[in-house]
Amino acid sequence: MCLMDFKQTQLMYENLAKKMAKSILKFNAVKEVGFKKLADFGWYIDGDIPLGYVTNLIEYAVEEKKKQLDDFFIEHYNNRIKESTKCFMSKHSNRLHIIKEAIECHNEKKFYSSTILFLSQADGICNGLLFKVGRNKQDLNKYLKSTEYGDFLTLILNSINEKSAIDSYYPEESNIYESALNRHGVIHGGITDFGTKENSLKAFSLLCFVNDFIDRHKE
Repeated sequence: MCLMDFKQTQLMYENLAKKMAKSILKFNAVKEVGFKKLADFGWYIDGDIPLGYVTNLIEYAVEEKKKQLDDFFIEHYNNRIKESTKCFMSKHSNRLHIIKEAIECHNEKKFYSSTILFLSQADGICNGLLFKVGRNKQDLNKYLKSTEYGDFLTLILNSINEKSAIDSYYPEESNIYESALNRHGVIHGGITDFGTKENSLKAFSLLCFVNDFIDRHKE
């Protein structure tokens, strides 16, 4: 390698290191509230979204850029739903027939059915503790603490261990959030216009989230 090639390679790595350091700084600046803000918009990350994208997404959430969030997540989960049964098979094979039916409903544009089924299975994976509110949220916190998580995963889990749009009590509190998806309003019939592709994908994103980040010790 000639001296010129060496200098160019060195410069390339230096620039890459600077970009990575800048990305980490940006992530650290918004991480404390970022995942919770994402949940307020009704979206949850999964294990297939790289850290660099996650940083941009939580920045969008903090800056309340709803369109950018919706555009990204709708495309992302549209792609994942096509081959998603593989990721549920190893850890939750007992739920696979229900999840497959939910996906079929989504693909057939039966979004009322798919939304409810995705929500129920996400809650089931969390032992029925996912949508607790108020003091009952402590039960979910205890459940999450029963398994070992690193600091980064603890931040991610703020999406569900703090109250957000999905588990606020409808209708008194849900209108303070940016998301149109609220479990209490859906399950108890308070909301009758939730059957949209976007809400179905939001519910699916929650299912992917708990599948990827809850009970990670299961192979």
